[in-house]
Amino acid sequence: MNSIGQTPVFFVIGPAGSGKSSFARALAVRIHGAYLDKDAICNTYTGVLLEGHGYDPSERDGNAYYRDELMPIEYESLLNVGSCNAKLGIPVIFDAPFGAFFNDANYVKNIASKHNWPQQIHAVVIHISVDGKKVHQRLIERGLKRDSWKLDHWDSFWPKASGVTCTWQQATHITINNDTDREDFTNDVNAVIKTITNS
Repeated sequence: MNSIGQTPVFFVIGPAGSGKSSFARALAVRIHGAYLDKDAICNTYTGVLLEGHGYDPSERDGNAYYRDELMPIEYESLLNVGSCNAKLGIPVIFDAPFGAFFNDANYVKNIASKHNWPQQIHAVVIHISVDGKKVHQRLIERGLKRDSWKLDHWDSFWPKASGVTCTWQQATHITINNDTDREDFTNDVNAVIKTITNS
């Protein structure tokens, strides 16, 4: 068992450019957890599959083949790796949007059942909240090819990305505002640990 008590499984969620990766990495360092970035785990095979079907390997948003066929496989791969760690008592930090699954109130319950999570696993959802203008600025500044569609279709992308609410039950929900361009998340990480330790 880790020093926090129960084995926490963190879902660090938020739109692209929200800063969820920065927070997730800081949390992983602090609790010595398994940091699982969906892009790092899945981008290589996703790119190969997209290219094999005639698409740009960086294409994601607006691509029906990616959305319907590849994205579910990505998340299943991510959850498989995370569950293997969590069942060993290792805290897990998922760094991924998960937006397509927000409307499923039983999402955490179904994951726990499918992957045979033991009782001591504690699901924690960290919502990284950020202003749309700030996200737009960050996407431009980081200059990633996979963000091109988002920027080109901003007027339709942002209302959809910011307008969905995570309805997951059987999890502790914590919101962190990241409108400022800070690099030090120490206070936020400590607050999260205090919250789940006392919950």
